[in-house]
Amino acid sequence: MRQRYHGDVLLCEAGGEVTGERHLEPAFAILTAEHPSGFAGSRLYFRDIIAAGQKKGILVYVITPRSVTDSASWHGYVRLGYRNWKSAWLPRPLAVYNRIPNRALEASAAVQRARAALQAMGIPFFNHQYFNKAKVYEAVQRAGLDRHLPETRRFTGLESVLELLRHHSSVYLKPVGGSIGRGIVRVDRRGNAYDVWAQRAERAEHFTADTLQDLEDALRRARFPGAYVIQAAVPVIRFHGRPCDARVLLQRPGTHWRVVGYGIRVSGETSITSHVPNGGHIADRWTVLRQVFGTRSDEVDGRLVSFSRAAAAAIERAMPGHVREMSIDVGLDEEGHPWLFEANAKPMRFDEPDIARGASAGVIEILCDLARLSR
Repeated sequence: MRQRYHGDVLLCEAGGEVTGERHLEPAFAILTAEHPSGFAGSRLYFRDIIAAGQKKGILVYVITPRSVTDSASWHGYVRLGYRNWKSAWLPRPLAVYNRIPNRALEASAAVQRARAALQAMGIPFFNHQYFNKAKVYEAVQRAGLDRHLPETRRFTGLESVLELLRHHSSVYLKPVGGSIGRGIVRVDRRGNAYDVWAQRAERAEHFTADTLQDLEDALRRARFPGAYVIQAAVPVIRFHGRPCDARVLLQRPGTHWRVVGYGIRVSGETSITSHVPNGGHIADRWTVLRQVFGTRSDEVDGRLVSFSRAAAAAIERAMPGHVREMSIDVGLDEEGHPWLFEANAKPMRFDEPDIARGASAGVIEILCDLARLSR
């Protein structure tokens, strides 16, 4: 029998079976979906969080909805080395980090049962659910932050698009339940004609519309199923000739929201968004800020950070459950004024090493805080 400590838990491996016995402090879990390989999600990010827990002597393991029972031990997965994930029976966690990887899975009966069971047992979990764009914008407006929100309204058909285009040369249509730029459509007014761009993976598909009927047909082809909002395009700063915005990671391990860090995302040549999976790329934030704003860089940085914290607090107040983490996409105009474009309840792992490390450590802080609240 092989024995090793994983955080404060003694793992015993015999005949391919792993069991864990708690000795000191709490165990925490990361909730994700099932997969033929055992579990879905970013194993790289899960590895980082588990390692951050180990540094504090805390066990963190991965679970799926079927792991959630009222027993003292749960079936989950631990990482015992490079690409070496083992299933094990482990101590029931005191708090859970929700990383269900998409909206469809989060709405599934299995996940709903798991969430209900966690609530019934008094085990806190964050983040509660994916955000709805319309509710995010409404929350920001209620908080008196309207000046940071591009003119936005619900899509109700062609007339709602034309109404906004009477005041703006370009508008975006965004799916209420979208993420990482999927399903976004841009409409540019060109005299009496229109250009329609629909984001498709790493490139944007282009339609031309010379009549209103052409425009209606193009919008029908470009949109994904489901509800949309329309948002006026903001003239954001450019880096090497390409539009860019800031991806800001925020966490609340205690009383106040803090900015873990942010990076600049630059739109790809054939993309209408700055999301890296859609062809965008990463630029160093200070390089961009200093090139665009010069001696005002520190002032603009402070303004962006202050607004991001205020926006996160406003969004938290409007959402159910424990909202302790989010990323927001913030555009900057040439005056250095921040504009809120998106908010994401399940941020992807940041590529910037310092932000990635801070995020993992912050998740452990949040879980520890929630565990204290539940006692």
